[in-house]
Amino acid sequence: MADTGGGASRDEELASRLAAMSVLETRMARLGAGQTPVVMAGPFFHATTPAEVERVRQFRDAQYRARLSYLLSPEQLQLDWRLELDERSAHFHASRDGQLVGSLRITPGPFEFQALAPSLEGEAPRFQGYAEFSRLVVDPEARSPSVTPRLLVAACTWAMTEGYVGIVGLCRRAARTVFERYGLAAASEEQHRVPMRGPQPYTLMAGTWPQLIAASTRMSERLTRLRLNDSPDAYSRLVEVEQT
Repeated sequence: MADTGGGASRDEELASRLAAMSVLETRMARLGAGQTPVVMAGPFFHATTPAEVERVRQFRDAQYRARLSYLLSPEQLQLDWRLELDERSAHFHASRDGQLVGSLRITPGPFEFQALAPSLEGEAPRFQGYAEFSRLVVDPEARSPSVTPRLLVAACTWAMTEGYVGIVGLCRRAARTVFERYGLAAASEEQHRVPMRGPQPYTLMAGTWPQLIAASTRMSERLTRLRLNDSPDAYSRLVEVEQT
């Protein structure tokens, strides 16, 4: 029976959500059956596991130097330093045979997105109680329909236990459809220009735990059906993209 203060009901709600996330992780892990397993790990924090955070940085920077150098621009690095983004964040990574193939960062406010463009400065108050997801990067040679959602599941599971109500993050137009499959929705239809990242438009995306669980469950079921029905063309079209 729930107590009048709601404590028991909140505990039951959290337990139910964590159970749903555990099911999602199991389903997503099975999508890689027959391949070398991808292992999720985290959270890692600069204060307690600096070597793992540095490992994530090195992986991420190598990917960005090869393909997305604007994320290593002096302006971006200055912003990272000023907001202590890596130092304040929880970091998660995916590895195969001991080699990193993907990573993701979860950060409490103040958020990175609000410092990236004038049009985003006033958005942060709408997302009190949220955590910001960013630096989602996957090695192109390791992409599959499961690495991105498994990173999101791992990060969101941790954020749930920490009391956050959802996640918010900025992504390019090309990535919007992918994140919508997993329960994130545009905060508005306004397209934001980030001067230090070139002309491509960005969308601010956000989702609460019920939204993320419901959509991710549907997506995991769809991926499982495609795999079991041996539909490689349809399956390959669902390969994740990065949050850049």
